[in-house]
Amino acid sequence: MQWDGRDARALLALERLDRDLFRNRLNHRNANDALFGGQVLAQALMAAIATVGEGSGAGGARSVHSLHGYFLRAGRAHAPAIYQVDRTRDGGRFSTRRVTAVQEGEPIFHMECSFHAEERGYDHQAQLPPGIPRPDDLLTLPELADTMAAELPDWIRVRWRGQLGTIEVKPANPRSFLQQPEGPANRAIWMRLPSGAGAGPAEQAALLAYLSDYWLAGTAALPHTLPMPSPSLFMASLDHAMWFLRPARADEWLLFACESPSAQAGRGLSRALIYAEDGTLVASTAQEALLRIRDA
Repeated sequence: MQWDGRDARALLALERLDRDLFRNRLNHRNANDALFGGQVLAQALMAAIATVGEGSGAGGARSVHSLHGYFLRAGRAHAPAIYQVDRTRDGGRFSTRRVTAVQEGEPIFHMECSFHAEERGYDHQAQLPPGIPRPDDLLTLPELADTMAAELPDWIRVRWRGQLGTIEVKPANPRSFLQQPEGPANRAIWMRLPSGAGAGPAEQAALLAYLSDYWLAGTAALPHTLPMPSPSLFMASLDHAMWFLRPARADEWLLFACESPSAQAGRGLSRALIYAEDGTLVASTAQEALLRIRDA
């Protein structure tokens, strides 16, 4: 059941138990020894995608354009998850699905997602933030663990060196993990999943959903605790929303331009615009997370 962290597409695989009932094959355990939220998000989306065929309505093939999910309970990393899909609506150009993830009889997550058959319309986008270095000019986390070794606490150095699996991460400003921001709480990070090469559009959307749960929530804690991540802080996703704007490849470099407009009452809100390397705005995401200060 435990994922080896190498083949991202293997993590998406589901076993179909019934027409609208699915079970996962692999689990990704997070730092809290629970299911990683991005896994649940991606697998739930794959379950929904499996019920939206080209024959859904008269509008033709449709792809996911938005999802809104709530994390209800911490998922158990050593138990399978069951995904129940409700076919809420199949209209002329839109299909709506509700997915509930269940472990041992209890719902741990539910999500509404909507699919759209592409049509003509207006087109504009926000531009890539200026001054962001290109990924070829930046170092990965394992490389930064060596070059910044003298500045990093031991446990962060070990954690960054451990980022050798399926995901590649290149912070645009590595010292943002160690310094309080002078202005708004924001950071920019390039990420990609090389093992996603060869995936079709539906899998690419699910892989992008998986990536969107990395490094986003911590943006809300940047003005308050260092280093980031911090052993003095417990973080857990509360909800997650995502809008798929244009086709994206998760196996190619994507810039997550993250910001946090507010943290309050033990919760923090973070948002991100997601760009392809050529500047195309491919998605937008928002997440509220629990930010609980740990006792010494």
